[in-house]
Amino acid sequence: MSTRIPIPHGATRVQVKDEYGKLIWKKPSELVDKDDVQINPKTGEPYVMYGKPGSPSTSSPITNPASPNSSSAVNLNSLQQRKKTKVKSDKVLGETKTNPDSEHVLTQVLVGLAEESASLAFEREEAERRGEKTSQISLRRVNALRAVGDTWLKKKEIMSSKSIDLESKAFKKVFGHIAETFRKACDEAGVRPELAESIFAVFGTMVDDPDWMNDAKKAMEEK
Repeated sequence: MSTRIPIPHGATRVQVKDEYGKLIWKKPSELVDKDDVQINPKTGEPYVMYGKPGSPSTSSPITNPASPNSSSAVNLNSLQQRKKTKVKSDKVLGETKTNPDSEHVLTQVLVGLAEESASLAFEREEAERRGEKTSQISLRRVNALRAVGDTWLKKKEIMSSKSIDLESKAFKKVFGHIAETFRKACDEAGVRPELAESIFAVFGTMVDDPDWMNDAKKAMEEK
């Protein structure tokens, strides 16, 4: 805030741009050095409000909408360009457009939710530093954390549904079919019956060993 800018007597609120670039109305007594008091370019006076916020009052006149060549229009165009660039680089959008059926979409959603939760935590700390109320920010963060948890559980559920249950009847039937196919291959390859029986006896002993089942599960979990 510039101390050279006088605030009209009787003004209850002054329009400023805070350190985060946000336009807000503040009491003259609450102004700090980082506040940028907004000036009416036609009158050279600050935008002020008289009376209580929300009630009919007299304030500095509002300027006309920005012309195409004004600095406000330039800033708006810059904002639109930055938004387009951000949208194009958004990982959730990119993954969804590239492969909407991939589980990586849910992974990017999970990351995005976690980032929003972290951002809300920062906002709450800054609000506390400025002495502002934080209940709404805290509520939003709680909802974000809940969404993170729900999404994580959903991702685990999807991953589990894609894994093979080695104890299921379906797998045992498929495994039996593979073993029978291997036996037929031995016969067609001319393997002597007594040798084939010996091979399958050893094979049966190996797959019945609990260590074999554990090794099979570990092999499925490896990427």
